[in-house]
Amino acid sequence: MDRPMILYRGSLKSCNYHCSYCPFSKHPVSERELEKDRGQWLSFIRTLEEKHWDVGALMVVPYGEAMLYRWYWEGLAQVSSMPGIEAVGIQTNLSFSGERFLDCYAAAGGRFEKLRLWATFHPEMTDVSEFARRCEVFVKAGVQICAGAVGVPEHLDLIRLLRKKLPGAVYLWMNRMDGLGRAYTRAEVEAFRALDPYFGRELLLPEADSEKCYNRLFVEGNGRLHTCNISPMLHETWADAETFPAPVCRRRRCSCYLAYGGRQEIVNEMLFGPWPLFRIPRHPRAVFLDIEGTLLRAGEMDGELLAGLRILSEEGTTLLFATTLPYAAAYERCQEVWGLFRGGIFAGGAHLLLLGGAGREGAREHFYDLEDFRRKYVADLKRMEGTARCQVLCYEQEGRCYKITLLRPARRPWQRQEAESLLRALFQEEIGESGGDKTGKGDDPQGIAAMEGVRLIVEKNCLQILPAGADKAGGVREMCRWLDISPKQAFAFGDSEEDAGMMQLCNM
Repeated sequence: MDRPMILYRGSLKSCNYHCSYCPFSKHPVSERELEKDRGQWLSFIRTLEEKHWDVGALMVVPYGEAMLYRWYWEGLAQVSSMPGIEAVGIQTNLSFSGERFLDCYAAAGGRFEKLRLWATFHPEMTDVSEFARRCEVFVKAGVQICAGAVGVPEHLDLIRLLRKKLPGAVYLWMNRMDGLGRAYTRAEVEAFRALDPYFGRELLLPEADSEKCYNRLFVEGNGRLHTCNISPMLHETWADAETFPAPVCRRRRCSCYLAYGGRQEIVNEMLFGPWPLFRIPRHPRAVFLDIEGTLLRAGEMDGELLAGLRILSEEGTTLLFATTLPYAAAYERCQEVWGLFRGGIFAGGAHLLLLGGAGREGAREHFYDLEDFRRKYVADLKRMEGTARCQVLCYEQEGRCYKITLLRPARRPWQRQEAESLLRALFQEEIGESGGDKTGKGDDPQGIAAMEGVRLIVEKNCLQILPAGADKAGGVREMCRWLDISPKQAFAFGDSEEDAGMMQLCNM
């Protein structure tokens, strides 16, 4: 999620439901209060259009039930038609007429493919069959929707019935019950996890970290700004802010989904797509993950990411590495999770491996060939080892080279200018000792490398030489072909320029 997302909450604090635990059901709303909320909402939309900020998504998170009022229907449609807006949604109890809303939304120019609904089941106010029917209205209209309830242990049988009645594609989430007065029992946790595989995220709330919240904003109807719904007020107001404000947080933990679900974290985007706050899972058919800096940070794997990978694996997602490391080095670093993965893209794309059901039985494997380059240049490279203070490593399969690495000690990383000087020396016959340019590439060693059928990567203490046709994006394309899926059905993530191509291929 590189583009900002905004949450909006107006002054509305009333609801047509009268749940015993909710304060907003006890507030009778006046016409004056409704007119105030309507004015705030319309003013917010006008300001959003005037600011021309590169906002990608908007979600309305009212205290009360906003979808009783036509101005929210028309406003959602108006926002969905704005250039650049990819998704617009709202939290609701679904007590309104779905059919009438859809007609109004369409008449107001609303884009159905952008609409997202977060629907909450209230067992005191509606029955399971009626709630499920209302959800189905939107599913049939092609609207993305999630549904959920508070994880009250006494409601387990009712929620199990709800799961049976809901359309199968609708994700059923469970919120932690704050007023339980005790910890959930192990049996209760497992029961709720059987309904919602992500329920464990509600129980292990992460420590707050504002550095992970730089692309989010919470706007109140009166113009006050916050980083999220539980963070302190920022100095700017909605009307006065000229740039997207920097995040501010004084919380110890992100205590609800609207807080932790909007953090800039791999696990959020991997599980819930580019706009995780809508709480609609992406269900990737395959996941490609870089190792250093992504799966592992300072040699450690994030526990929440590991939990997410385990869930995806159980759901049938194919997990695959996408790394510049060769196979053996990848195994050495990732033994903890190796059993979850079915191979991957190794050596920067020069080695592709898709494992079958049991080990290498039924595996598909491909190596790109670097043998011609090795025969021509590896002797010269080895003669440079002393002056370049590096070790030349050739990676082979059945005697044929697929990758060459010029490895230095970790304390002596390669500098790009230094690496390019070495390559100029290596290719001096093509450039010409007198300075004459026989290749048309001048001082561009990358261009000369391409003519030699290779490409070069400078990565910390490794200068890597790979076959020209081998990269991670190409590896993703080929492995998706093996899996008989589109790259758009996959998710890919990494933290370097080498990963940009595969991320764009899968995640856009």
